[in-house]
Amino acid sequence: MNKYNRIISFLPSATEILFEIGLGRFVYGVTHECTFPLEARQKSKVIKPVIDFESLSGLEIDQKIKELSLRNEPIFVLDEQLIKNIQPDIIISQNLCSVCAPFENEITLCSNILGYNPSNLILNPTNLQDILKSIVIIGKELGNLDNATKLLEDLEIRLSSIEGEMKSAFKKEKSDTFPKIVCLDWLNPYYLAGHWVPDMVRTAYGLSLGAAAGEDSRQITFSELEKLNPDKIIIAPCGYDLKRTEKEYERFDDPRWKTLRAYKDGQIYLVDSDSYFSKPSPRIITGIEILCRLLHPDLFSHLKMLDNFFMIPNR
Repeated sequence: MNKYNRIISFLPSATEILFEIGLGRFVYGVTHECTFPLEARQKSKVIKPVIDFESLSGLEIDQKIKELSLRNEPIFVLDEQLIKNIQPDIIISQNLCSVCAPFENEITLCSNILGYNPSNLILNPTNLQDILKSIVIIGKELGNLDNATKLLEDLEIRLSSIEGEMKSAFKKEKSDTFPKIVCLDWLNPYYLAGHWVPDMVRTAYGLSLGAAAGEDSRQITFSELEKLNPDKIIIAPCGYDLKRTEKEYERFDDPRWKTLRAYKDGQIYLVDSDSYFSKPSPRIITGIEILCRLLHPDLFSHLKMLDNFFMIPNR
C-alpha cells in the first residue's frame, strides 16, 4: 500500500515523473501546465493562471506579471471546491519560481481551504543533477522506488552515451573552442536561461555565455547580448512549444537583431522549450540530445529524427 493515495501536483515535472514511475493513478489534481503524458491532461485542473497566456504576446505577458508582482497580487487562482473534493494527503510543489508554478502562498491557501495540512513535498531542482535526484526523491517519498531507480539508470545511460561520443570526438580540444551559445528563455524582453540550461549546454559540449548552472534566469539588454557575440542562439521561451515559439519569433521586431553574428550566419534556432528545456523533467535529456544535434550535426547524425523538435526560422 502506498504512503499517499491522493496526490495533487503543482509541479508539471513532478507530474511527468509520477506517471513515468507508475503512480499516475494516484494523481487527482494538477495544474494547467501538466500536459504530459496525455493521461495527465485528463486529471482535474485545480489551479489556473489569472493571465491569459495564450492570447498575449511575450512582451504583454512580461508586463502583466510585473504589474501583478508590484501590486502583490496572485498569478494563480485555486479551484477551492475541487481541492475540497479531492482531499489530498500530499501536495507536490516548489518555491523556486512564482511564475512557472504555484508558490508557497498557494500551499498555505490549500491548507486553509482543507482545514488540515496535507504533506508537502517541495522540489526545487536548479541544475541537471538536481533534476536526476528529484526522480529518486519522488520514488522514495511516494513509492515505486524501483521504477524511479530504473528510470534514473536509463537517463544516465543516455547521458553516458553522449559523454562517450564527445570525449572520443574532442580528445584534444579545450572547452573554450566549443561553440559559444546563448539560450534565451524569453525573447521580449531578452532573458538569459539559467538554472539547468547551462548544464545542458555544457553536456552538449557547448560554451554557455552569460549564465551559469544553478543561477536564476535574468533579463539582459541588447547591448549585453551583442557583447556576448554567440556563435549560435537558442530561443527557448519558458512554457512555449515549438509552434508558439515560432509565432512569437514572427511577431518579434527588433531591427538590431539582424546585426548579430549568429543571425547573419543563420545560426538562430527555435526549440520546443515546454517539452524539453523549461521543465525539470526526464525529457530534459531529450533537450540535451537536441542541443547535441544542433551544436554538432555531423557527430550526431544518428539523432536526425530530432530535427522535427527544432527549427531554423526564415531569415
